[in-house]
Amino acid sequence: MLYLCRENQKISYVMMKRYLFCLFSVLFAVSATAYELQRVSVHDPSIVWDPASKMYYIFGSHRAAAKTTDLMSWTAFMAPWKTATSNNAANNVAFETPAVKKVKKGGVDVDFPAFSATKWSAKGGSGYSVDGNMWAPDVIYNKVLKKWCMYLSINGNAWYSSIILLTADNIEGPYLYQGPVVIGGFKNGTEYKETDFELVLGPQSSLPERYATGGKWGDRYPNNIDPCVFYDEEGKLWMTYGSWSGGIWMIELDENTGLRDYDVTYELTGSGNGITVDPYFGKKIAGGYYVSGEASYIEYIGGYYFLFVTYGGLAAGGVASDYNNGGYQMRVFRSEKPDGPYLDARGTDAVFASYKLDFGPDANDNRGVNIFGAYGDWGNQTKGKNSERSQGHNSIIAAEDGRTYLVYHTRFQNRGEEHEVRVHQVFQNEDGWLVAAPFEYTGETVKSADIATSQQVPTNKIAGSYELLTHPFKLDHRVKELAKPVNIELNADGTITGSATGTWSIKEGTSYITINLDKEYKGVIVEQTLEPTSDKAFVFTALNRNGVTIWGYKPIESTGIRDAKAGIQQAERIYDLSGRLVTTPLQKGIYIRNGKKYVHP
Repeated sequence: MLYLCRENQKISYVMMKRYLFCLFSVLFAVSATAYELQRVSVHDPSIVWDPASKMYYIFGSHRAAAKTTDLMSWTAFMAPWKTATSNNAANNVAFETPAVKKVKKGGVDVDFPAFSATKWSAKGGSGYSVDGNMWAPDVIYNKVLKKWCMYLSINGNAWYSSIILLTADNIEGPYLYQGPVVIGGFKNGTEYKETDFELVLGPQSSLPERYATGGKWGDRYPNNIDPCVFYDEEGKLWMTYGSWSGGIWMIELDENTGLRDYDVTYELTGSGNGITVDPYFGKKIAGGYYVSGEASYIEYIGGYYFLFVTYGGLAAGGVASDYNNGGYQMRVFRSEKPDGPYLDARGTDAVFASYKLDFGPDANDNRGVNIFGAYGDWGNQTKGKNSERSQGHNSIIAAEDGRTYLVYHTRFQNRGEEHEVRVHQVFQNEDGWLVAAPFEYTGETVKSADIATSQQVPTNKIAGSYELLTHPFKLDHRVKELAKPVNIELNADGTITGSATGTWSIKEGTSYITINLDKEYKGVIVEQTLEPTSDKAFVFTALNRNGVTIWGYKPIESTGIRDAKAGIQQAERIYDLSGRLVTTPLQKGIYIRNGKKYVHP
């Protein structure tokens, strides 16, 4: 009998060891993050999908570029330039001689100007080098040419900038200079004759007076940088461009060449600095009068063309004596037509009728939806020196996988001018406005269409303690002010208590949530991962009619096993081997405390 008891104890002990081994194997396997965030620095990232390689590519200023299969792990590369004699040409010779010699106008072949983009930009001052002046390209696949088309800004001082077209058979290059698309700065004498100005307007005996602005060019006309090229829903090809100065403008392109469509004319509308349609520069769709605003990007999403413009200065801020140092912030407008008008959630036009200060603490105009701005103390990652600020010059893609992704560069609270790329998934709220997920994309599976057709978070699991972050206008970038969260309770009875009070409701059967605080906020509620760990949370993102965004998140209770690589520990929490939270262990045994097993005596 004693022998049998000992044998049974031995068997039980062996079985327990096996059970525990299997349990911890599963627990620790699950706790390891199922994704890898491989960072990259690409300023002004413009995203495009290559169906052949099934990769996303981003192209940015100063020839920076990167690629990825999952929008999380990026690999940097540089696309080479091509000339008639080289497949890896130097910057100073790559944009000298256009490959295109003739274009069509009125069905007739006409001469195309032999425009040197580098020499044109050198007019802005002595000692010019194109190195460091290749800015903010946008890459798109031209369906007629069957080529990848890169639209690149060649920047010069005093508005001597141009946007040029280069093409390649492979998305990674080499790219060959085809010719100019739009040129700026021809404000003196006969400089216009070096451009395509007369190809657009016809022969001129002299420069029309409206362009003879001297040093005031930027009060009226665009700085020809920051292109965005897109096909509308009818298959027409468009380009927006501009930075501060005279605003954001738009012209139609020729789908057959990728260059300007020389058969499209624009009738002069307005006068002086109030010109809104110009025979050469096309149609103004945002900004003007030297208000801040650049990096236009348009994408058709869920029934609307959405226009992004980044206001403010691109630097990290913190310079009290320089108001334009910092304050970078993305603003959103939308239209049912590709060429506008583009309005914000209050119905305010993106085009300004006079100068206004549109960013920072002294702003007297806050038009545009503030999708988010500088923030910190948020989640497991965006805190301390890694708090985000001066986010902007974004692109956005309604992707082949049924999701929409916002791609931008961000600077940080205390990392100088260092910058990195971030990607957030974007949804549409019940009113069709875009709201960004509060955390980086880490492989979440919810698709855009799921928001209106399925409830991602059950109603009985919504109630609980949330961190609430409000993205206000008018943050003071001079002192690196940023938004920080407060704690609230979403109660089961639909009330909100804590640092903010109000009510909440869910539209059953959907993922639409309405939160009433100071204003009514309409948004979505889904599940996300708190990067860079595997921790899960219920999150909401919502917008009010004044263009203010709020975010919230509630961690989902788990076993307490954390990703050891993240180096983050919870407060003292103890779980039993079934994953149940235990306030105080009452029995001897094995428990999980702060992600590690221990034996309670």
